[in-house]
Amino acid sequence: MAAKHCKPCNALGLTPKAFRWCTECGEALCSECTESHKDLNMSRHHHLVEIDKIPETINLSNNCSKHQHLPFDYFCVDHDVICYSLLKQLSELKGKYEAGIKRQEKDLGDLVTSTKGVKEELAFVRDNGSDQQAFVSIHLSKPVLDEMEDKVWQLIESFEDVSLVFVENISKGKNTDLGSIEMKETPLSFLFIPYKQRQAQVPVTGKRQISSFTHLYDIDMKREKLDGVTGITISDDNTLIFGDLNTRKIYFCDEYDIYQSSIKSSFEPWDVAAIPGTNMAVISGRKNPYIQFLDIGRRMITKKVKLEQSGSGGIAVTKDNIYITIKHKIQVLDLNGKLKRTISLKQEQNINWYISVCPNGNICYSNENAIHCITSDGCPMFSYASSDIRYARNTITDDAGNIYVLDYYSRNIHKLSSNGTLVDKIFNDRLSGPLVFCFSKNLSKLYIANGFGTKISVFTTS
Repeated sequence: MAAKHCKPCNALGLTPKAFRWCTECGEALCSECTESHKDLNMSRHHHLVEIDKIPETINLSNNCSKHQHLPFDYFCVDHDVICYSLLKQLSELKGKYEAGIKRQEKDLGDLVTSTKGVKEELAFVRDNGSDQQAFVSIHLSKPVLDEMEDKVWQLIESFEDVSLVFVENISKGKNTDLGSIEMKETPLSFLFIPYKQRQAQVPVTGKRQISSFTHLYDIDMKREKLDGVTGITISDDNTLIFGDLNTRKIYFCDEYDIYQSSIKSSFEPWDVAAIPGTNMAVISGRKNPYIQFLDIGRRMITKKVKLEQSGSGGIAVTKDNIYITIKHKIQVLDLNGKLKRTISLKQEQNINWYISVCPNGNICYSNENAIHCITSDGCPMFSYASSDIRYARNTITDDAGNIYVLDYYSRNIHKLSSNGTLVDKIFNDRLSGPLVFCFSKNLSKLYIANGFGTKISVFTTS
């Protein structure tokens, strides 16, 4: 039997009398809603019947005869029965499953957020603290890591393999439905191996001490000819970079010491230094008042910056500054080449050849027959001279803070402590007119511009 009141208006709390019945929508409509029904594109062609002409005994419902609140979706011709909505069951099961997924997503998000915070704290201590500070930091974070591990276990236990199973109604009597849909949940299992960090252990590794070096080979430059390498450095990704003063080229070798390529420099390159934590390096010139910025990955000069005066020399880089020697002073630039300050070297009258920055922040520079060390403010720390130091080239350091001085004429390397005390003199008969040298990133190899800068010799350290 058709309803007496307009259904759309009833939804708004109104009770106007219904005059029409839409057989497609199964709704009674008042005069206003009838006109709107005719205007809407989706219902314009629906069949409307005057309610007064509908017999009172006729059933105009679209719902299941058994479940009056549910629309029917299927009719079984074998059992002659109208079936209530299986889709309704699917919808309910979907809602339950999605609610579980959302809870797991939230738990995972919270876990990732808390893990990120701990990771950043430990990374800061790793990069800036001592071994002891790192050990203490990890030990203090152990309860937090244990809690995270417990949450991971709880998440693993909540993961399930879900499948839907249709259960047919096997009743021998007259069926009122086809059956039902059930959700089958099977717990999943994952292999979970706790991280070593949860045991609050830090491997103790001693500082690498270099006492000797053995010649391995000279790098094969293929058809390239070196004529005076005066600057050499190695990048974070172990790309070896060196510049030749006479060929006016910058050369690149990969981590396996295989020569890759070269590019032309706009002026005679004297020294080169890789900028830590980046893919860039800076190049100084011997006679030109410029430094060049080198993109190591793209193998190209990206820009050059003019200095206050000509005659730049050695160049060194930290994660914050660029240091470059210019006659009787050291200029400190930011990583964009902008001048920050100048360190005066009043006691020195000779040209400064090379410069390096020690792990403790002190600055070493060579001056023909001596090595001088100053603080970052320019205060003298020590000077080292020896009868075997007749033409000091560049200086490099190891991770223990020891300073290594390369001498051109004596063909040996002087190893100094961080306070300038001689520790050892390392001599190798494969050296001949060495001009400049550098360590590999892990200090396992030593690269020397040997033979008056005409070849790059590779030595293993011990």
